[in-house]
Amino acid sequence: MSYRLEKYASTLQQALAEILNRESLNPDLRQVTILRVAPAVDLKRATVFVACPPEAAAAVLQQLRGASGFIKKLLGRKMILRYMPDLDFALDTALELDEKIRGLQARGDHEGPDR
Repeated sequence: MSYRLEKYASTLQQALAEILNRESLNPDLRQVTILRVAPAVDLKRATVFVACPPEAAAAVLQQLRGASGFIKKLLGRKMILRYMPDLDFALDTALELDEKIRGLQARGDHEGPDR
């Protein structure tokens, strides 16, 4: 990723985190952690990868997708951009995969059938 895209993604991530944690009236959305933002090359779309408690993941993701227009409006007040990106929200499964791998390593299942 180029420096411009990295800086853009970092700025978007910080602004989105501030909106969700400070300005959101929904207590479920305050539990969301924004892990990373992946903007498109043309900067008109951005995928926001989030983490939240597993029991509320589906509901929180639905609420985020429903509020994406409002979040985009608040983002437009915080950032001055030529094009405000359309936001796509997705759960980041990297943490779950990491925990699963660590669990397997702790049990010793990583050795495989040869040993």
